[in-house]
Amino acid sequence: MRTIDDYFDTEISVLGVKLRMLDLFFGAVMFGLGIAVRLSLFDFESGDYSFFLSTWMNECHAAGGFPYLSITPGISDKSTINYGCMYQYIIVLLHYIGGNDLHLLKTVSVIFDMICAVSILRIAYLVTDGSVKKSLMAFGAVMFLPTCVLNSGAWAQCDSVYTAFVLLAVYHLMKGNNARFFIYLAIAYSFKQQAIFIIPFAIIMWLKGKVKIRYIFLFPVVFLITLIPALVAGRQFAELVSIYFKQITTYSRLSMNYPNIYSFVSEGLSREARLMLISCGTVCCILILGTLAYYLRDKAFDGSYIYMVTLAVFTVLLCLYALPVMHERYGYIAELLLVAYGITSYKRMGICAVVQAVSVITYSRFLYGSTVTALWPLSFINLVIILIIGYDLYMQIKRAEEKND
Repeated sequence: MRTIDDYFDTEISVLGVKLRMLDLFFGAVMFGLGIAVRLSLFDFESGDYSFFLSTWMNECHAAGGFPYLSITPGISDKSTINYGCMYQYIIVLLHYIGGNDLHLLKTVSVIFDMICAVSILRIAYLVTDGSVKKSLMAFGAVMFLPTCVLNSGAWAQCDSVYTAFVLLAVYHLMKGNNARFFIYLAIAYSFKQQAIFIIPFAIIMWLKGKVKIRYIFLFPVVFLITLIPALVAGRQFAELVSIYFKQITTYSRLSMNYPNIYSFVSEGLSREARLMLISCGTVCCILILGTLAYYLRDKAFDGSYIYMVTLAVFTVLLCLYALPVMHERYGYIAELLLVAYGITSYKRMGICAVVQAVSVITYSRFLYGSTVTALWPLSFINLVIILIIGYDLYMQIKRAEEKND
C-alpha cells in the first residue's frame, strides 16, 4: 500500500523539469499565496490608472471595441493611447469581456506575472544545474517579489507582459533555440520598446557564437504580423511603426524616477540643455556597451548558464544606468533575472535583495509618497551593484581562461 510519502515522492515532468508531487504542492501554495497578495491590492487606483489606463479603456468603450483600433492617437481626441498596438488589442479584448476595468487590467498583468515566474523557474533550473528546490524557490521569490506584486497588483502596469516574452527569449537563447529567441523578442518589442534592453546581451552572445544571426529576419516578420489587426481596422502603416519614435520625444526629464547617473545632475536645467544631455547620454551608452562587446569578443567563454545570466543582468543594468529618461519600472527585466542570478549563492542573493530595496523605494515615491526625496544616494548604491556584478563577470571569465590554460 502506498503511503503519503510515496505519493509525494512520485516524479512527473513539467516543462522539461522533473518534479515530485511534493514540489508541485509547494509550487501550488506559492502560486495561491502570490495570487492572494495581489488580489488584496486590486482596489488600489494608481495615478497612471486614473490619468491614462482608465482613459484608454473609456475611449475603447466609447468607440465600441474593435473600431477603437482605427483611430489614430494624437490626430483624434478619441484616442490618446501611446503604447504599441499589441497592448491596444488587449484593451479591445477586455472591452468585450466586460466588467470592472481596473480589475480586468490588473488580471492581465497578474496572468503574465505567472508566466514570468515559470520562466524564471526554467532559467533557474538551467543555472543551478537542475536543482528543483532552488528553481521552485526562484518561482516563489518572483511570486512575492515586491516590485512584481506592486507593478501588477497595485499599479495595474503591463511590465510583466513584455518581460514575460523577454524571459522566454532569454531562456531559448540559453538553450540555443535561435528561432524562438527572435520570435519571442519581437513579440516583447511589439508590446513595449523597453524589450530592447536585452539586445546588448544578445549582440554579445552573437559575438560569442551563441546566436545565429541568420534567424534575425524573424524579428521584423513577427513584428509586422502583430500590426495586421490595426492595419485591417484602418490605421496607417507609417503611423504604426513610428509609435516608439514619438515616445522618445515625449519626455525631456533626465531621470523619470530611476536612480541612475542623471540623478546627480541638477533638475533646474533648461529644456534645451536637457535635450542635449539626453542625446549625449544615449551616444555614451552605446559607446560603453560597444566597448564591453569589443572587450568580451575574444575573452574565454565556457558556455555556462550562470555566465549568460550574469551578462544579461549586467548589460541591462548598464543600459538603465547610462541611458537618460529612465522610469523606475524599466528595471523590471533586470529585477526578475536577478532572482535566477541570486538563487545560485548567498552573496548574489544579497545583490538581488539590495536592488529590490532600491526599487521598492522608487516605486513608493510614485505610488504612496515615500519620505525618500533624493535619488542620488540610491544612484550610488546602483553603481556599486553594477560594479559588483561586473567583478563577478570578470572572475567568471578569469576562471574560464585558467581552465583553458
